[in-house]
Amino acid sequence: MRIDTPSDAAPTARGPTRRRLFELALTVAVAAALLSITLHFVDIHQVSQGLRKIGLSAALFAAALLLAQVVLCALRWMLITRLTPTPLPFREATRGYLEAAFVNAFLPSLIVSDGTRMVRAMASGASPTHAFVGVASDRLVALCALAMASATGLFLLPETSRHPLIVLALVGLLPAFVIGLVALDILGRMFVRFSRFRIVRPFLELASLMERLRRMPGLTALVIAISLIGHALSAGSFYILARQLELGIGYWEMFALSAPIIVYSAVPISVGGWGVREALSAALFALIGIAPASGVALSIAFGLLTSAVGLFCGAIALAATFRSRALAFRKAPQS
Repeated sequence: MRIDTPSDAAPTARGPTRRRLFELALTVAVAAALLSITLHFVDIHQVSQGLRKIGLSAALFAAALLLAQVVLCALRWMLITRLTPTPLPFREATRGYLEAAFVNAFLPSLIVSDGTRMVRAMASGASPTHAFVGVASDRLVALCALAMASATGLFLLPETSRHPLIVLALVGLLPAFVIGLVALDILGRMFVRFSRFRIVRPFLELASLMERLRRMPGLTALVIAISLIGHALSAGSFYILARQLELGIGYWEMFALSAPIIVYSAVPISVGGWGVREALSAALFALIGIAPASGVALSIAFGLLTSAVGLFCGAIALAATFRSRALAFRKAPQS
């Protein structure tokens, strides 16, 4: 009889770790390559000069808006989880979003941060399926609001009609989102017979929750309104930084332009959106007559601000974790 030793099991345990490290290294390489290519085609001196214009008080105000957005997102997530068997309390939803803000700033975007929120939901008693459904539904509502905000660019930026690329960037999110919802609805109707398969159940639950949300127009309007207000705060951060850089762009124009930048930079091919965000900013702002270097400076400033806010959110979440463990230790019966 052969007995496995720790050295026999080590290669199996190291396999997933090596794969994750490789994926992370590849993502960092893609982000670095995109950022390097973007900086190669702009005036780096102009970028650095622009960054020096940003004052501390303006940066702190912009950071406060991003922190307020985190709280609003937590409120939206809490409301959506009320449609699941294990609703999240506001405190836990806030902790989940604080942790996600930290992870999203320093790891491949969106997927890892949503996984962090799923872990928080499961720690609060949700099953893996219901944790997935709550997080995915919250993400879909957020994307819906961003698609709507982006589409307002057709009205807020009338000159964009002359640029097919910027029209595609602004409006392309909305039909893509609608097609995704239709596909999810079809999945929920046609694949019920396969519910015995574990891999299908989370998506059927997600389709069911989205259908229930559509049948509750009051709640739907509320969570979308919260999302739009949250994006308005994020756009406010962009606008404050743009004012410091003297870009000469109004708030409502920034409200529309920042939406596709936020969405596309969340694609998990970079770390914290770096590289993707700068390339998009250079292209979009150039199409409306702003120097690409100024767009890149704005993007870098927003990225640095997001990282600083992520660190602050991580510190708050860590302090909350230590506090809850200390309270649990004090309540534990003395042996």
